[in-house]
Amino acid sequence: MSNPERTSADPWRLPEYETSEDELWSRLGEEWQVVNGVHPDVQVYVRWQVRDGSYRLSGLCVIGEDVTTDVMRSIPVGRLANLPGLIATGMPREQFLRELAPLARRKEEDPDEFSQRVAWYYRAFSALSPRPAKDIADHSHVPVATVRGWIREARLRGKLPPGKKGKAG
Repeated sequence: MSNPERTSADPWRLPEYETSEDELWSRLGEEWQVVNGVHPDVQVYVRWQVRDGSYRLSGLCVIGEDVTTDVMRSIPVGRLANLPGLIATGMPREQFLRELAPLARRKEEDPDEFSQRVAWYYRAFSALSPRPAKDIADHSHVPVATVRGWIREARLRGKLPPGKKGKAG
C-alpha cells in the first residue's frame, strides 16, 4: 500500500473529460470532474454546483480496491470544495502563487471589500493547502495571527461560513 500522507506541494491533476478513456466517468457524466493525485489508492470524482454565487460540492465518488474509513478521512473534502476557484484561474499552482499579490489591507479600503478579498484568498489557499491561514501569512509576509483575525472578521461579515475547529475550508 502506498503512503497516503500528502503535502501541500503534491500536485492534483484535473484531466480533460473524454468519454472513451474512463468508463465510470462516462457513466457519471461530464458535469463530474476526476481529480488525480488526491490519494494514491483511490480515484476521486467530484461535482460542484453554483449556489448563492459560489461553488458548492454536490457530489463525491471514491473508487478503489480497499476504500477504508482511514482512506475516506484522508481525503481533504474542504480543499476539493474550494478547487473550482483555483481551476477558474487556468494556471499551474506555482505560477498562480507567483502572480498573486500579497494580501494586505489598503488604506481607505471598505471593510466589507477587504473581507471579500480575504474570503477569496482563503478559498483559493484552501484549495491548495490544508493550512490556508499559515500559507496566506507566508505569502503575504504577515503574522499568522493577523491572517486569522482577518478570516474571523470575514466570517463575522458573512463572507465565509462559520469555521470548524481544525478544518480548512
